[in-house]
Amino acid sequence: MATTTYGTPYVSGTDLVANWPAASLTVANSIDAAGYYVGRGINAQTASYTGVLTDAGKTVTMTNASANTFTVPANSSVAYPTGTRINILNLGAGACTPTAGAGVTISGTITALATNQFAELIKTGTNTWSYMPPGGFPASATEYVGTNQVTTSTSYTDLATAGPAVTITTGTKALIIITASQINDAANGYSDMSFAVSGATTVAASTDRSLVLRASASATLMASHSVLMTGLTAGSNTFTAKYSRQDAVGNAYFNYRRISVIDMGS
Repeated sequence: MATTTYGTPYVSGTDLVANWPAASLTVANSIDAAGYYVGRGINAQTASYTGVLTDAGKTVTMTNASANTFTVPANSSVAYPTGTRINILNLGAGACTPTAGAGVTISGTITALATNQFAELIKTGTNTWSYMPPGGFPASATEYVGTNQVTTSTSYTDLATAGPAVTITTGTKALIIITASQINDAANGYSDMSFAVSGATTVAASTDRSLVLRASASATLMASHSVLMTGLTAGSNTFTAKYSRQDAVGNAYFNYRRISVIDMGS
């Protein structure tokens, strides 16, 4: 038996006829009933991993609860032929980030892969690869609290019913949308909704990411505010709504509260 560059066995001219059944079965197992090539199989990994030659043409699955990496080795270590394709599928709760090994260049915007996201790497030169971004829709989550509650705190805090909050696996960027109906029962009093981040990233609630109402007494505002956050630590992040009235005037009420988060990759 001989093998291809990718390590697949095939029948050579010097093989005995007796070897043919096993070799033909190997070929048949890579083709479906309609004649389509279905790939070279799966290499399942449960921790950060560096590719090997037999990963060429395969799907490498990454399953880990913590953030992890798939590293592309230098050509001097693993001489993949130019044109090699490797699929990476993240099945774990921890984000998986494709990473260039020493001396390797990966073109394209690399994103941390959330759960059930996949990407493809294509070798284009000796130590150069192109990154094809995740397929499918970006990960997203939303939560809602429909209870009208009040605070007199001048710093960000929870209401009697905390949240809403969402936990989602993100890359280093995420789009956060907060929505609420807000009232302050004093003239020129504030009602202020923001959010904090915990988990892989720790960020306190602040006014530069807040939805603010300041109006006549008991004026009502139903509105949304969108924030693109960068500089997150890739992994499982929890986004929790927080509330204040900013100054010592009136009572700040919040109702129909919602927070939505969309992963924007890295």
